[in-house]
Amino acid sequence: RQMRDYLSGFQEQCDAILTDVNSALQHLESLQKQYLFVSTKTGTLHEACEQLLKEQSELVDLAENIQQKLSYFNELENINTKLNSPTLSVNSEGFIPMLAKLDDCIAYISSHVSHSAFILIKLSQLCMFMLLGCWMKHLGWVLFFHLTLNSETSTLLLDPSAVPNSDNAFTLFYVKFRAAAPKVRTLIEQVEQRSEKMPEYQQVLNEIHQCYLDQRELLLGPSIASTVTELTSQNNRDHCALVRSGCAFMVHVCQDEHQLYNEFFTKPTPKLE
Repeated sequence: RQMRDYLSGFQEQCDAILTDVNSALQHLESLQKQYLFVSTKTGTLHEACEQLLKEQSELVDLAENIQQKLSYFNELENINTKLNSPTLSVNSEGFIPMLAKLDDCIAYISSHVSHSAFILIKLSQLCMFMLLGCWMKHLGWVLFFHLTLNSETSTLLLDPSAVPNSDNAFTLFYVKFRAAAPKVRTLIEQVEQRSEKMPEYQQVLNEIHQCYLDQRELLLGPSIASTVTELTSQNNRDHCALVRSGCAFMVHVCQDEHQLYNEFFTKPTPKLE
């Protein structure tokens, strides 16, 4: 009996140990479930973070792409504002780079804008080029009239009878005009370079040609008429001498005019013929 009681004590201890083991196993199972839950949630969170980072990167790229595309339209707006500004100076350092930016904007819009906005863009371009054409026409008058014609020339235009002698006439008609060429040649070259690619620039160039030739005709007309009258009176009885003198005079004038034209322009114009 004593041995039975002794063994019963061990049995109770074993039962207690089994109970503790079962309890520990239950806790471990619970911890394992919690671990799996946390691990799954952590993995899901990690995947979600990676997806968010990917989407963030895509959105940043998209925003930069949109910003890059909008920059052309914003630049057009800035150029339009500058062209309408009364303080715009064609002699400023930023004018030629502004034309280059305008070319870039037009090229981008022409090649990237969808057909749904085609009409709107074309209208915008038309308005822009009309503004540019009017402004460049005004530029021609400013350059060839205000910069080139001084007080002596203005007096001659107001009084065509006050034709100077040959030496003074050459200085007035050619030397002083030629001295003004560097002021405008660079700007005219910008228009000439673009005239073959864009018809609007060709129209602007035609207007500048016409403006230049109008000023030359206005300036030289009285002198040529006076010289022809003088040659006629000197050779009124010798028609051969009159023809020789007249042809020599006209050849001289044409050569001087072609040389002067080449000081301002790099491309010929049929209007000079």
